[in-house]
Amino acid sequence: MKKILHIGQIIGGLDVYIRNVIEYSSSDFEFIVVHGKKDNSKPILKNSKLINEYQINLYRNLNPYYDLICIIQAIKIVLKEKPNVIHCHSAKGGVVGRIVGFITNTKTFYTPHAFSFLATENKLKRKFYIVIERLLKFNSFLLACSESEKVLGITKIKYRQSHALVWQNSVPDATNVEINSNFGENDDFLCYIGRPSFQKNTFFLIDVVQKVVEKNQKFKLYLLGVGYHSPDLKILEDLIRKYHLTNNIILVEWLPQEETFLYIKKSLFYISVSRYEGLPLSILEAMSLGKPIIASKVSGNVDCVKNEFNGYLLPLDVQLFSEKITELWHDREKREDFSINSRLKYLNEFQIEKQIKFLEHIYLDSNNNTPQN
Repeated sequence: MKKILHIGQIIGGLDVYIRNVIEYSSSDFEFIVVHGKKDNSKPILKNSKLINEYQINLYRNLNPYYDLICIIQAIKIVLKEKPNVIHCHSAKGGVVGRIVGFITNTKTFYTPHAFSFLATENKLKRKFYIVIERLLKFNSFLLACSESEKVLGITKIKYRQSHALVWQNSVPDATNVEINSNFGENDDFLCYIGRPSFQKNTFFLIDVVQKVVEKNQKFKLYLLGVGYHSPDLKILEDLIRKYHLTNNIILVEWLPQEETFLYIKKSLFYISVSRYEGLPLSILEAMSLGKPIIASKVSGNVDCVKNEFNGYLLPLDVQLFSEKITELWHDREKREDFSINSRLKYLNEFQIEKQIKFLEHIYLDSNNNTPQN
């Protein structure tokens, strides 16, 4: 039996990713999860049994003291558990996991879920983040969650082709989830899952909705998942009031997954105006429910949305987004065509029940057991 140790902050999309991987992997694997003390407290289960979890000083913000303690704690856990593989996630988990993997000589995979250098427009910060990523490659493998993330890893971080792998983000079929809710929305609406932040580009969204409302006063958008670590939430709320959009943009706190699926299921289509993504689970979930997608033409989105096939891929242009949203809102026939194609593309490429075997093969592959720089 192979022992896999995950390191990362178990919040948001990463929480969903790790739980899905553990749940759908075969019984040939034993899993351990190392995460931050302030992360989600809901236990992780496999076959109704608790997964072994460790809490360490893994925090989002840079703090040399806590970060050093975190690395020491993680080293002790790895020496105790002796995993065959460390799979580390996102910026901080990736830093800790790759250092620990190098020190303990443990095979290490790093999944960025969108590289940290994408999170800023400041050129100096971007260069700094890229340098840090390059220095911390050590002997790890990039395990990108999309083809576009792999390309960034090779071109920007300088991972060798032999050390750059892909396992596309995949999700369970949302049509199989039992949904019990008193959600009573009868009007037509759209939805977007994204905490107010630079990545999710929510101020751009305000401008788009303003344009749409000029032609359609009944337009309504639910912005879901605004509760956890939303640095721009107060500004967003003020802008919604300022532009008299309180009836058009409804903000919803983080919800249980089955309730989120209900919003997506009842929406006309799904939109995303992100500046960047790894490979967005929310879009994959919407595709599993057969939803047309209108999304920004950026890394991650381009791996799951095919323009004029299951939706529209658009440059971040306010006028163009508003025109396509208005067009698809009124064109039922096109929505139905895109809906069929979204569902088919999901079933062929992103259904975790089918795709998990490819991740298992990566974990088991003895050809990359002890990588050398």
